[in-house]
Amino acid sequence: MTTTNAALPLAGKKGLITGIANDKSIAYAVAKAIVDLGGEIAITYQNDKTARYTQPLAEALGAKLFLKLDVAEPGSLEGVIAQCGEAFGEIDFAIHSMAFCNADDLHGRVIDATEEGFDSAMNISCHSFLRMA
Repeated sequence: MTTTNAALPLAGKKGLITGIANDKSIAYAVAKAIVDLGGEIAITYQNDKTARYTQPLAEALGAKLFLKLDVAEPGSLEGVIAQCGEAFGEIDFAIHSMAFCNADDLHGRVIDATEEGFDSAMNISCHSFLRMA
């Protein structure tokens, strides 16, 4: 039996997926499932180094957009969302799969993390989720 795009549950749905690091990432598995179910996606990368690893994945998934996103840079997230809106017209879903913590703050108790490290981790991992929503 041949499946047409109209029979796929996410046909016509468009969205943004952040946080793909490699083909083992949860975000990658989610992106693949969305595409397999008929959805269109935009994928982000953090910097030129990560783009080398993620661009082939974006191409393999048929991502409509491949956009730089560094949520630590003011306006970066808002710019990506605006570009998705321009390309898609409407964004039906957004997958936030970003997290960060300075390696020095990963050892020991959370209370022993530096204030700067804790603030950075919360901004990138948590506050960006609220801004994305």
